[in-house]
Amino acid sequence: CKVAACVVAGYRPRDELVYLTYNTPGRQVARVALRDDLSLLLFIFRADRRNSGASPIVELRRQFGDAGWECPQMLDAVETAEDVYFDVVSQIRMDRWWNGRVALVGDAAGCISLLGGEGTGLAMTGAYVLAGELDQSGGDHERAFAAYEKLMHPFVDSKQASAARAVGFFATRTAFGLSVRNLALRAMNFGPVLKLVAGGLLDEFDLPDYATQRPGTVT
Repeated sequence: CKVAACVVAGYRPRDELVYLTYNTPGRQVARVALRDDLSLLLFIFRADRRNSGASPIVELRRQFGDAGWECPQMLDAVETAEDVYFDVVSQIRMDRWWNGRVALVGDAAGCISLLGGEGTGLAMTGAYVLAGELDQSGGDHERAFAAYEKLMHPFVDSKQASAARAVGFFATRTAFGLSVRNLALRAMNFGPVLKLVAGGLLDEFDLPDYATQRPGTVT
């Protein structure tokens, strides 16, 4: 998938406190109202990962020029934006997160992807665990790095697997798939269904409490 995003001023219509989307097979456009009369415009589409050589707006018009809804005016609005973020949806997967005295944290170690999100939280969690293991290691950085990776790597792997599945939500391949997805979203207006889905999103990860551990006691 590829994604483009920009912030524009004065876009209309404007809907507060909602993530409003329009989908066709393999494509999604969305807008979100921000403060100060700004709006975030987002474009997601399935495409070859290779660089086409076209500018972002040319590529977006090629992909969404025939789409309905507000797509024509959203494309026009993109041309007024100061900056346009345009990238391939990617993950960083590494077998090992450290070498010598260098250890990777956050997206450098295991980027989840733009569509998966959680990059900030995972980076903070990884930094906390790495700092805690270094504090407990008694100066043995290799021991600290190995303990940090042993704890965090499986957790990040599971997050990456979930994020890979999220592509199907944002850029569903078929019209039938879109119908099923939309039905599932409507079902979440029913309390028990929402509770079931929300429960499945909880992380089974126990964050160590390094403050209660004496240096040199972690194995």
